[in-house]
Amino acid sequence: MQQQQVVLNFEYLKPAQYLIDAIVHDPQYIKRKERSKSQRRIWENVPYDAYEKEKMADFMKIVTKNKIQLPADWKDCDTLKMVYCGKFKDKNYLKVLQSHLAWRAVPNNFQPTDINIAFLQKGIVYTFGRDKQQRPIIIMNLELVNLKQFSEEVYINALSYYFGIIKKNCFVPGKIENWVFIMDTKKLGLSKFPFKAIQIATKTMQVNFCGCLDKLYLLNPSSSLSFSWKMVSAVADADTMEKVQMLKPNEYPKIQERIPANQLEEQYGGKVANLTKYWPPINIEIPGGYTEEILKAVESMKTAEIVIQKEVPASEEDELKLQEQMAKIQIKKEDDDDD
Repeated sequence: MQQQQVVLNFEYLKPAQYLIDAIVHDPQYIKRKERSKSQRRIWENVPYDAYEKEKMADFMKIVTKNKIQLPADWKDCDTLKMVYCGKFKDKNYLKVLQSHLAWRAVPNNFQPTDINIAFLQKGIVYTFGRDKQQRPIIIMNLELVNLKQFSEEVYINALSYYFGIIKKNCFVPGKIENWVFIMDTKKLGLSKFPFKAIQIATKTMQVNFCGCLDKLYLLNPSSSLSFSWKMVSAVADADTMEKVQMLKPNEYPKIQERIPANQLEEQYGGKVANLTKYWPPINIEIPGGYTEEILKAVESMKTAEIVIQKEVPASEEDELKLQEQMAKIQIKKEDDDDD
């Protein structure tokens, strides 16, 4: 007997059109500073400056020189993001591209595997509400992070799959291209702080979700973490620190400068009951938080064959092509190292 196929449709996460239409970005939000100091938050449906175009051309020369075939859905904004990830330096582009294409070639980064869903059901990472510019809010509960329960590979797979859902269904090109990240430390001391898992999450986001972070809140810090943070803040890059804010519980009202109370859980000073069901992702703006379609689909996943609506790779043929490209890049890198 042939199994029923299930399509996971997360389009219900998209904000209402009237909210999208109301978004107007200041030019300094879209892009600020110049040349190698540039910082960009909006990548699509906006013009690029002469320096960015020059560096994009340099990147493509390296792609051509190494005979790399980019994925069929590759866009100019993908090229520009690789340029930014490579810090505008030719010597970095091949390594950045190698890392990104290797990530694209792993099917589990784009699929609701049993282990990915088990991870997401735990509430280690989930989404809840939007800020005043309709940017989705992603919460990570560090108290639940445990590399003994889930391997490093699972963290990469599950986070990639989840972030991909949010990016595809909550972002709107030219309007919403960033998220707000709340990292709840639960007063973990330095000895119990999951630094390695944070490093995994950060590395996954830096290249494969480049330019997506708008703001990071570090909440409920222990005294030891607060002290360490003050030392880091004193020497850290000012532009990086601008995106990061550490807040104790009595400072949570500051979050509402960016996120309305009706978009925040009570545990963070908001007016909405704390979430207890973390999968599938919730849209608190629609009745019940979910569509009947997604709830039925998630329930059916237990016995049915799942149809993955993934961006990349699109087929087994594409996966093979990406793997071939990776092999070519590695061979070229080894040849260059020998030189």
